[in-house]
Amino acid sequence: MVTLSHRGICVSDIETSARFYQDALGFEPYQDHGVIEGPDMEKTMQLPGVRLRAVMLKRADGPVIELLQFLAPAATGPREKRSTLQYGLVHISFYVDDIDAWAARIREAGGKVYEETRAYFAGNDTTMLYCTDPDGVRVELMKAPGEAERFSHSGICVQDIDVSLRYYEALGFTAAENYVLDQGLDWLGVINEVPGIKLRAQMVRDSMGNTVELLKVFEPDSFGSRERQPLNRFGLTHLAFWDDEPEKTSAALSERGGYFVKEAHVKTPQIELLHGADPDGVRIELMRPVSG
Repeated sequence: MVTLSHRGICVSDIETSARFYQDALGFEPYQDHGVIEGPDMEKTMQLPGVRLRAVMLKRADGPVIELLQFLAPAATGPREKRSTLQYGLVHISFYVDDIDAWAARIREAGGKVYEETRAYFAGNDTTMLYCTDPDGVRVELMKAPGEAERFSHSGICVQDIDVSLRYYEALGFTAAENYVLDQGLDWLGVINEVPGIKLRAQMVRDSMGNTVELLKVFEPDSFGSRERQPLNRFGLTHLAFWDDEPEKTSAALSERGGYFVKEAHVKTPQIELLHGADPDGVRIELMRPVSG
Protein backbone atom coordinates (compact mmCIF):
# COMPACT_ATOMS: atom_id res chain seq x y z
CA MET A 1 0.00 0.00 0.00
CA VAL A 2 1.31 3.46 -0.97
CA THR A 3 -0.02 6.66 0.67
CA LEU A 4 1.03 10.27 0.27
CA SER A 5 2.85 11.47 3.39
CA HIS A 6 3.87 15.06 2.70
CA ARG A 7 5.15 17.73 0.34
CA GLY A 8 8.65 19.08 0.99
CA ILE A 9 9.68 22.75 0.87
CA CYS A 10 13.24 24.08 1.22
CA VAL A 11 13.14 27.40 3.10
CA SER A 12 15.60 30.10 4.10
CA ASP A 13 14.34 30.52 7.67
CA ILE A 14 12.23 27.82 9.29
CA GLU A 15 10.67 30.06 11.95
CA THR A 16 9.60 32.63 9.33
CA SER A 17 8.11 29.97 7.08
CA ALA A 18 6.38 28.13 9.93
CA ARG A 19 4.68 31.38 10.97
CA PHE A 20 3.66 32.05 7.37
CA TYR A 21 2.09 28.64 6.76
CA GLN A 22 0.28 28.75 10.09
CA ASP A 23 -0.92 32.36 10.08
CA ALA A 24 -1.66 32.68 6.35
CA LEU A 25 -2.61 29.19 5.18
CA GLY A 26 -4.07 27.45 8.22
CA PHE A 27 -1.43 24.82 8.94
CA GLU A 28 -0.72 23.72 12.50
CA PRO A 29 2.39 22.27 14.22
CA TYR A 30 2.62 18.52 13.62
CA GLN A 31 6.13 17.13 14.11
CA ASP A 32 9.45 18.82 14.89
CA HIS A 33 12.39 16.62 13.92
CA GLY A 34 14.94 19.09 15.23
CA VAL A 35 18.41 18.97 13.65
CA ILE A 36 18.98 16.08 11.23
CA GLU A 37 22.49 14.97 10.33
CA GLY A 38 24.79 11.96 10.13
CA PRO A 39 26.08 9.41 7.60
CA ASP A 40 22.66 7.95 6.74
CA MET A 41 21.25 11.38 5.94
CA GLU A 42 24.34 12.28 3.92
CA LYS A 43 23.85 9.13 1.88
CA THR A 44 20.12 9.34 1.22
CA MET A 45 20.17 13.09 0.51
CA GLN A 46 23.45 12.81 -1.44
CA LEU A 47 24.78 15.88 0.36
CA PRO A 48 28.14 15.40 2.14
CA GLY A 49 28.17 17.00 5.58
CA VAL A 50 24.45 17.70 5.48
CA ARG A 51 22.90 19.30 8.54
CA LEU A 52 19.35 20.66 8.54
CA ARG A 53 16.28 21.57 10.55
CA ALA A 54 13.02 19.80 9.66
CA VAL A 55 9.55 20.78 10.85
CA MET A 56 6.27 19.30 9.67
CA LEU A 57 2.96 21.18 9.64
CA LYS A 58 -0.52 19.83 8.99
CA ARG A 59 -3.87 21.31 8.02
CA ALA A 60 -7.09 20.06 9.58
CA ASP A 61 -8.25 18.88 6.14
CA GLY A 62 -5.28 16.54 5.86
CA PRO A 63 -2.31 17.84 3.87
CA VAL A 64 1.13 17.85 5.49
CA ILE A 65 4.14 19.93 4.50
CA GLU A 66 7.75 19.46 5.58
CA LEU A 67 9.82 22.63 5.96
CA LEU A 68 13.55 22.06 5.49
CA GLN A 69 16.17 24.64 6.43
CA PHE A 70 19.65 23.56 5.40
CA LEU A 71 22.38 24.62 7.81
CA ALA A 72 25.05 22.85 5.74
CA PRO A 73 25.52 22.86 2.85
CA ALA A 74 23.66 26.14 2.38
CA ALA A 75 20.58 26.14 0.17
CA THR A 76 20.84 27.58 -3.33
CA GLY A 77 18.62 28.74 -6.16
CA PRO A 78 16.19 31.62 -6.72
CA ARG A 79 13.66 32.63 -4.09
CA GLU A 80 11.27 34.03 -6.68
CA LYS A 81 7.91 33.13 -8.19
CA ARG A 82 8.44 30.14 -10.47
CA SER A 83 7.01 30.22 -14.00
CA THR A 84 4.10 27.86 -14.64
CA LEU A 85 5.93 26.94 -17.86
CA GLN A 86 8.88 25.50 -15.94
CA TYR A 87 9.03 21.72 -15.63
CA GLY A 88 8.54 20.22 -12.19
CA LEU A 89 6.62 21.23 -9.06
CA VAL A 90 4.85 24.51 -9.78
CA HIS A 91 2.47 25.47 -6.97
CA ILE A 92 0.14 24.55 -4.13
CA SER A 93 -3.51 25.53 -4.46
CA PHE A 94 -6.42 26.33 -2.11
CA TYR A 95 -10.15 26.89 -2.47
CA VAL A 96 -11.09 29.89 -0.34
CA ASP A 97 -14.27 31.63 0.76
CA ASP A 98 -12.78 35.13 0.64
CA ILE A 99 -9.81 35.77 -1.65
CA ASP A 100 -9.19 39.28 -0.33
CA ALA A 101 -9.09 38.10 3.29
CA TRP A 102 -6.63 35.32 2.42
CA ALA A 103 -4.50 37.74 0.40
CA ALA A 104 -4.38 40.14 3.35
CA ARG A 105 -3.23 37.35 5.69
CA ILE A 106 -0.56 36.33 3.19
CA ARG A 107 0.80 39.89 3.05
CA GLU A 108 0.73 40.23 6.83
CA ALA A 109 2.55 36.91 7.26
CA GLY A 110 5.45 37.87 4.98
CA GLY A 111 4.27 36.60 1.61
CA LYS A 112 3.55 38.50 -1.60
CA VAL A 113 0.30 38.99 -3.51
CA TYR A 114 0.37 39.47 -7.28
CA GLU A 115 -2.78 41.44 -8.06
CA GLU A 116 -1.91 41.44 -11.76
CA THR A 117 -2.65 37.70 -11.81
CA ARG A 118 -6.23 38.08 -10.54
CA ALA A 119 -8.44 36.40 -13.15
CA TYR A 120 -12.10 35.59 -13.53
CA PHE A 121 -13.44 32.59 -15.46
CA ALA A 122 -17.09 33.30 -16.23
CA GLY A 123 -17.70 29.73 -17.38
CA ASN A 124 -17.87 28.47 -13.81
CA ASP A 125 -17.87 31.78 -11.91
CA THR A 126 -14.35 31.22 -10.53
CA THR A 127 -11.91 33.89 -9.39
CA MET A 128 -8.19 33.07 -9.11
CA LEU A 129 -5.15 34.87 -7.70
CA TYR A 130 -1.48 33.94 -7.29
CA CYS A 131 0.58 34.73 -4.21
CA THR A 132 3.93 33.46 -2.93
CA ASP A 133 5.38 32.38 0.40
CA PRO A 134 8.50 34.14 1.83
CA ASP A 135 10.73 32.02 -0.44
CA GLY A 136 8.77 32.47 -3.67
CA VAL A 137 6.67 29.27 -3.64
CA ARG A 138 3.51 29.86 -5.69
CA VAL A 139 0.28 29.75 -3.69
CA GLU A 140 -2.86 29.70 -5.84
CA LEU A 141 -6.14 30.98 -4.37
CA MET A 142 -9.42 29.98 -6.01
CA LYS A 143 -12.98 31.01 -5.16
CA ALA A 144 -15.67 28.92 -6.87
CA PRO A 145 -19.38 28.26 -6.22
CA GLY A 146 -20.01 25.15 -4.17
CA GLU A 147 -16.35 24.63 -3.24
CA ALA A 148 -15.69 24.64 0.50
CA GLU A 149 -12.57 26.33 1.84
CA ARG A 150 -9.86 23.67 1.70
CA PHE A 151 -6.52 22.62 0.30
CA SER A 152 -7.04 21.73 -3.37
CA HIS A 153 -3.94 20.31 -5.06
CA SER A 154 -0.26 20.42 -5.95
CA GLY A 155 0.68 21.33 -9.52
CA ILE A 156 3.37 19.76 -11.72
CA CYS A 157 4.38 21.00 -15.19
CA VAL A 158 4.98 17.88 -17.32
CA GLN A 159 6.18 17.03 -20.81
CA ASP A 160 3.73 14.20 -21.50
CA ILE A 161 0.53 13.77 -19.50
CA ASP A 162 -0.02 10.16 -20.55
CA VAL A 163 3.47 9.20 -19.34
CA SER A 164 3.00 11.08 -16.05
CA LEU A 165 -0.49 9.67 -15.55
CA ARG A 166 0.81 6.11 -15.89
CA TYR A 167 3.63 6.93 -13.45
CA TYR A 168 1.35 8.34 -10.76
CA GLU A 169 -1.08 5.44 -11.15
CA ALA A 170 1.67 3.28 -9.62
CA LEU A 171 1.52 5.60 -6.58
CA GLY A 172 -2.22 5.07 -6.17
CA PHE A 173 -3.57 7.99 -8.20
CA THR A 174 -6.27 7.74 -10.89
CA ALA A 175 -7.43 10.19 -13.53
CA ALA A 176 -10.04 12.68 -12.34
CA GLU A 177 -11.13 16.01 -13.85
CA ASN A 178 -9.56 16.90 -17.20
CA TYR A 179 -9.50 20.45 -18.57
CA VAL A 180 -8.35 21.12 -22.14
CA LEU A 181 -7.88 24.89 -22.42
CA ASP A 182 -6.39 25.33 -25.90
CA GLN A 183 -8.28 28.40 -27.13
CA GLY A 184 -5.85 31.09 -25.96
CA LEU A 185 -8.30 32.28 -23.30
CA ASP A 186 -7.72 35.77 -21.89
CA TRP A 187 -8.32 34.83 -18.23
CA LEU A 188 -5.90 31.91 -18.52
CA GLY A 189 -3.21 34.23 -19.86
CA VAL A 190 -3.77 36.60 -16.94
CA ILE A 191 -3.47 34.03 -14.14
CA ASN A 192 -0.39 32.43 -15.75
CA GLU A 193 1.12 35.77 -16.85
CA VAL A 194 1.51 34.25 -20.33
CA PRO A 195 -0.82 35.84 -22.93
CA GLY A 196 -2.29 33.27 -25.32
CA ILE A 197 -1.21 30.26 -23.26
CA LYS A 198 -2.77 26.95 -24.27
CA LEU A 199 -2.70 23.95 -21.96
CA ARG A 200 -4.27 20.81 -20.58
CA ALA A 201 -4.75 20.27 -16.85
CA GLN A 202 -5.29 16.65 -15.87
CA MET A 203 -6.16 16.13 -12.22
CA VAL A 204 -5.21 12.82 -10.60
CA ARG A 205 -6.50 11.75 -7.19
CA ASP A 206 -5.80 8.96 -4.71
CA SER A 207 -8.22 7.13 -2.43
CA MET A 208 -7.56 9.61 0.40
CA GLY A 209 -8.55 12.58 -1.76
CA ASN A 210 -5.01 13.86 -2.34
CA THR A 211 -4.93 15.59 -5.71
CA VAL A 212 -2.11 16.41 -8.12
CA GLU A 213 -2.54 18.57 -11.22
CA LEU A 214 -0.55 17.41 -14.23
CA LEU A 215 -0.09 20.54 -16.34
CA LYS A 216 0.86 20.19 -20.02
CA VAL A 217 1.44 23.48 -21.83
CA PHE A 218 0.89 23.32 -25.60
CA GLU A 219 1.88 26.94 -26.33
CA PRO A 220 4.38 28.42 -25.65
CA ASP A 221 6.94 25.71 -25.00
CA SER A 222 7.73 24.69 -21.45
CA PHE A 223 11.33 25.04 -20.34
CA GLY A 224 13.85 24.17 -17.66
CA SER A 225 15.63 21.08 -16.44
CA ARG A 226 13.80 17.78 -16.20
CA GLU A 227 16.59 16.42 -14.01
CA ARG A 228 16.21 15.85 -10.28
CA GLN A 229 17.41 18.92 -8.37
CA PRO A 230 19.32 18.86 -5.05
CA LEU A 231 17.19 18.82 -1.92
CA ASN A 232 18.88 22.01 -0.72
CA ARG A 233 17.35 24.11 -3.50
CA PHE A 234 14.81 26.72 -2.44
CA GLY A 235 11.14 26.01 -3.14
CA LEU A 236 9.02 22.89 -3.49
CA THR A 237 11.43 19.97 -3.34
CA HIS A 238 9.69 16.60 -3.29
CA LEU A 239 6.67 14.38 -2.73
CA ALA A 240 7.05 11.73 -0.01
CA PHE A 241 5.05 8.51 0.32
CA TRP A 242 4.68 5.80 2.94
CA ASP A 243 5.08 2.44 1.24
CA ASP A 244 4.81 -1.13 2.57
CA GLU A 245 6.93 -2.47 -0.32
CA PRO A 246 9.19 0.38 -1.48
CA GLU A 247 11.55 -1.77 -3.55
CA LYS A 248 8.61 -3.23 -5.49
CA THR A 249 7.14 0.23 -6.01
CA SER A 250 10.46 1.73 -7.09
CA ALA A 251 10.83 -1.00 -9.71
CA ALA A 252 7.32 -0.30 -11.05
CA LEU A 253 7.99 3.45 -11.15
CA SER A 254 11.30 2.93 -12.93
CA GLU A 255 9.47 0.94 -15.61
CA ARG A 256 7.09 3.88 -16.06
CA GLY A 257 9.63 6.56 -16.90
CA GLY A 258 11.08 7.44 -13.49
CA TYR A 259 14.19 6.24 -11.68
CA PHE A 260 15.64 5.63 -8.23
CA VAL A 261 19.21 6.12 -7.05
CA LYS A 262 20.70 2.93 -5.65
CA GLU A 263 23.35 4.81 -3.68
CA ALA A 264 20.64 6.84 -1.88
CA HIS A 265 18.82 3.76 -0.55
CA VAL A 266 19.15 3.76 3.24
CA LYS A 267 17.91 1.45 5.99
CA THR A 268 18.18 2.68 9.56
CA PRO A 269 16.80 0.95 12.68
CA GLN A 270 13.74 3.21 12.37
CA ILE A 271 13.08 3.76 8.67
CA GLU A 272 13.94 2.70 5.12
CA LEU A 273 14.32 5.50 2.55
CA LEU A 274 14.48 5.45 -1.24
CA HIS A 275 15.02 8.58 -3.35
CA GLY A 276 14.32 9.00 -7.04
CA ALA A 277 12.43 11.13 -9.53
CA ASP A 278 9.35 11.10 -11.76
CA PRO A 279 9.62 11.50 -15.57
CA ASP A 280 9.96 15.30 -15.21
CA GLY A 281 12.56 15.33 -12.45
CA VAL A 282 10.22 15.77 -9.47
CA ARG A 283 11.87 14.16 -6.46
CA ILE A 284 9.97 11.16 -5.11
CA GLU A 285 10.74 9.74 -1.67
CA LEU A 286 9.49 6.32 -0.59
CA MET A 287 9.51 5.59 3.14
CA ARG A 288 8.92 2.37 5.08
CA PRO A 289 8.91 2.26 8.88
CA VAL A 290 11.05 -0.54 10.24
CA SER A 291 9.16 -2.67 12.74
CA GLY A 292 10.53 -2.49 16.23
